Amino acid sequence: MPRFVPTTAPLPFALALFAGTSALAQTAQTSAVATAADAFGERVGIEQLGLYSEGQVRGFDLQASGAYRINDAYFARAAPLNDPVLAGVSVRVGVNAARLAYPSPSGVVNYRLREPTPENQLTLGGGMRDYGTPVIEGAGSWTSQDGAWSVTGGTVLRPRSRWGIGSEGEAFDGGLVARWRPAEGHTLTAFATTYLRQYNGDTGFIAAERALPPPPRKLHHYVPDWSEFEGANNNLGLLYDGTLAGWSLNLSAFRSAYEVQRADFTLIAVEADGDAKATLFRNPRRENVSWSTEARLARVFATGEFSHLLGASVRARRSTVDLASSQAVPLTPFNLADDMPNTAEPPGWSGTRGQDRVEQVTGSLNYGLLWGERLQLRLGAHRTRYDKTVDSVKGVRTEGVDSTWLYNASAVWSLSPRTSLFASWVTGLEETGVAPQTATNRDEVLSPVEAEQREFGVRHGLTDRLTLIGAVFDVSKPTMGLRPDGSFGLVGEISHRGVEGSLAGTIGERTRVVLGAVKYKPEVTGVLVDTGQISATPAGLSSLIANASVEQEIGSGWSLDGQVSYNSARWVDPQNTLRAPAITTLNLGARRRFVLDGRPAQFRVLVSNVTDEEGWFGSPSTQLWPISPRSVRASFSVTFG
Repeated sequence: MPRFVPTTAPLPFALALFAGTSALAQTAQTSAVATAADAFGERVGIEQLGLYSEGQVRGFDLQASGAYRINDAYFARAAPLNDPVLAGVSVRVGVNAARLAYPSPSGVVNYRLREPTPENQLTLGGGMRDYGTPVIEGAGSWTSQDGAWSVTGGTVLRPRSRWGIGSEGEAFDGGLVARWRPAEGHTLTAFATTYLRQYNGDTGFIAAERALPPPPRKLHHYVPDWSEFEGANNNLGLLYDGTLAGWSLNLSAFRSAYEVQRADFTLIAVEADGDAKATLFRNPRRENVSWSTEARLARVFATGEFSHLLGASVRARRSTVDLASSQAVPLTPFNLADDMPNTAEPPGWSGTRGQDRVEQVTGSLNYGLLWGERLQLRLGAHRTRYDKTVDSVKGVRTEGVDSTWLYNASAVWSLSPRTSLFASWVTGLEETGVAPQTATNRDEVLSPVEAEQREFGVRHGLTDRLTLIGAVFDVSKPTMGLRPDGSFGLVGEISHRGVEGSLAGTIGERTRVVLGAVKYKPEVTGVLVDTGQISATPAGLSSLIANASVEQEIGSGWSLDGQVSYNSARWVDPQNTLRAPAITTLNLGARRRFVLDGRPAQFRVLVSNVTDEEGWFGSPSTQLWPISPRSVRASFSVTFG
C-alpha cells in the first residue's frame, strides 16, 4: 500500500497523491510487464498485456465516454497517440481510478508522454515485425546543460508492412516531445506526432447463415487489386504545469485528427461451406477533428491530521466529423479457399456529404480529504452542456442540446499498512449518435445518455513488491435500438455486473508477474428483449477473460517472457443463435541486454500465437474477426550516448 502523504508534505507531492499519480523511474522501460502496476491494461511500444485495452474496458467502448487523458489532462480523442511520443499507456480502474479527480464510468485510459533520459542519447535499431514486416527505428533524447530545455522522440519506418488479416502496404510513425522549465515549479510541454499508412483496403466478415464459416486463408487479403486505404493520425498538444501562490495550475490544449484520403472497405458474407458474396464500399476523403482544452486549479490545506483539497476545472471540446455516402460495388462471388476474382474498378466516388459537429463544455468542483494514513475521500460535481448538430448526407439538419449534472464519489480506507478497501460511484455523459437510415426518424440527433458505475474492492500487499487487487462492479447505461414503430431511440438498458482481480509485482529477485481475470454478466433489458427481437445477452462479448504474463531473468543479461490469454465464447448475433468458441493463445519471447563496443545494446524476439490457433472472434457489430496467425518479431538496437 502506498504511504499516504503527511500533512507537512510539499504541495506538489500532496497534489500528486490526491490525483492518484505515480512517479515512474526515468530509466528506459523495455517491457509492459515491468511497468504494469496491475493487470487491467498496460502498453509499452508494441508490447501489450492485461484484461482491457485502450478501446474497450469492462465490455464497453470508451470512445463515447470521454475517458482519455494525456498526462492526466482531458483529451478528446479522434486518433490515438503513437509510440514515438509515448512512455506507455495505462488503463485505470478500481483503486487506481478511485483516486482520480475526474473519473469516468468504465475507467480511464491515460497516455504517458516520454520524459528525457538522464543523459543525452540516440538509439538506432531495426528488425522484423509481424509477418515479415521490415522496420527501421530511431529514438533520441537531448537536454540542455542547465536542464531548462529538453527534446525527446523518434521515428518508425515500415517500408513494406503486413497485417494479420493479410493486407499489405507501408507505414511511418514520427513524433517529438519538447519541454521548457523556465523556473522552478513551472513546466511547459509541447508534442507533435503523426502516423501515416497506405495499404490495400480493409475487410470485414459476417456469417451468411446460422453456422460459423471456415477460417480464411492465412495472410490472404480478399479484396480486388484496386482496393486501397490511405490515411493519417495526427496529434498536437500543449501542456502547462505550475505552482502559483500555493495553488497548482494545469492548462492543456490538444488537436487530434483522423484524416482519410481514400477508404475502401470490403464486407464479405460467408456461408458454412466457405462460399462468399462480397460488396466493396468506396468512401471518399474525409476528416475527423477534435479540439479539447482544460484548465485545472487546486490547492491543499492542512489542518491537524487532515489535509483538504479544493479544486475547480473547466473542460471544453469541439469535434467535427465529415460524413459521406458510400458507393457500393458488388463483387464476383467466390469461396474462401480460392482467390477473389478481380472486378473492374468503377469510376471515382460520387455521392453526397454531410457533417457531424459536437460542442461540449463542463465545469467541475471537487473536494478531497486525507486523514493521516487512514482515509482518502473524493467528491466531485460537474455541470455539462452538450450541443450536437448534424447535416446528414440526405441534406437534413437536426440539432440537440442537453445540460445535466454529473457526480462522482470515492473512498480508500486503510485497514493496515498493507490492506485497504475502496469504493466509488461515478456518472458520465456518453454520445449516442444519430438515427440510422433504416429508421423512420432517420438522421435525427439522439440525446446523450447517462452512464453509471458502482464498485467496491480491496487492495492488499502480499509483500512489499507484490500486490493483489479485487473488485466487484456494476456499469450500466441506456441503450439504443430500432423500436416496434420503426423509429430509433431508447429501448432499454444494458448493464455489466462482474468481479475482477489482479496480481502484479515481483516474486523473488528475478520474476515479474502480471495475472488477471474478469468475470461479468452483460445483460440487456427493455422492449426489444420483451418482444423477443433480441436476446438478453449482447453479442460480441466474452463473459470471462483471463491473462497471465511472466518475465523471468535468467542471468547474463537474458530474460524470458510468456503470456497466456483466454477469452470465453461469444455470441455472434443479437438473437444468440450462433456462437464463436472460446480461444486461448500463447506468446513466448526472449530479451538479451548486453554491451557492444562500450554501448548498451538489446536483442528482442517474440513469437505470438505460438500454437497457431485458428477461428473467429465475434464483435458487438456482429462482424467476425479472424484470429491472427502465428507471427515472429525480432529486433536489435544500440544506444549511443
